[in-house]
Amino acid sequence: MVSGLSTDGSAQLEDLGWDATVAVLVAFTISLELTLLVTRSVTQPVDSLLEATEAVKHGDLDARVPITSGDEMGQLAGSFNEMMQGLSEREALREAFGAYVDPEVAQRVLEHGGELIEGQEREVTVMILDVCDFTEFAQHSSARETVSFLNDLFGIVVPCVAEHGGHANKFLGDGLLAVFGAPDRLPDHADRAVAAAGDICRQLAERFGHEVQFGIGIDSGPVVVGSVGGGGRLEFAVIGDPVNVAARVERLTRETGDIVLLTEATRCLLTNGSQRLEPRGRFALKGVAEPVPIHAMAIQMDKRLRRSSKTAQAEA
Repeated sequence: MVSGLSTDGSAQLEDLGWDATVAVLVAFTISLELTLLVTRSVTQPVDSLLEATEAVKHGDLDARVPITSGDEMGQLAGSFNEMMQGLSEREALREAFGAYVDPEVAQRVLEHGGELIEGQEREVTVMILDVCDFTEFAQHSSARETVSFLNDLFGIVVPCVAEHGGHANKFLGDGLLAVFGAPDRLPDHADRAVAAAGDICRQLAERFGHEVQFGIGIDSGPVVVGSVGGGGRLEFAVIGDPVNVAARVERLTRETGDIVLLTEATRCLLTNGSQRLEPRGRFALKGVAEPVPIHAMAIQMDKRLRRSSKTAQAEA
């Protein structure tokens, strides 16, 4: 056909060979281009999918695959993008959840599909921190200044608690309830709590100097931990005498002039002898039948940061 169309009808047999050769070369070139085009249409989406998968493996949840066709490869790319959108939303939810709940507790809730964390008995150390004279400060400050101060304060305290393996369980207005030994068991929970208290004192002193006075109370003992609530609202609660005793001990800092006080129960559990403690005697605490032996942490800081006993008694 090519030979007939390309000659005037007088061509010889050898002319037919050349025409056939030209026709084969043209056909091969066109076929090669078509083959490469079809191959690229398949390999490029696959390569894009592999690159996106590798990015996801390294933690990039924003990776997406471009949809360049409406065939099966396009549907695969669309399904991948929908999957990544769901993962991104789940990660955003987990991060938002972790901002209002301790990240460790949030992770446990997500692992259990949102189910209740059943009550369990644990041996823990409870630490309660409270700012002195905060009510007076709030009365003379704007709402923005008050919230900014608390965020600045807890921005130091909470990471310090977490660094020592503790759980920032609850914000108490201008105070914090932290637990060491729950939800994960920690055999050295008392040492961790005392070490965290020392670091908190030093870091707050560096940040606020003598402008902010605070007290820390520490007690150890058995508690019950688990999800408590109703009506669609739950929280990870710590219930037991150590919580109440730690709160009473924190209030004693106003009387003794110390920054950190801990009970005999906590002192007996300490295995690290590097922390120097000073006995403060026995104190009758509300809700406790017998007087409780109290010890103070000797913290090396500027003396201006420690309240004198007379000042503390006046504040009380």
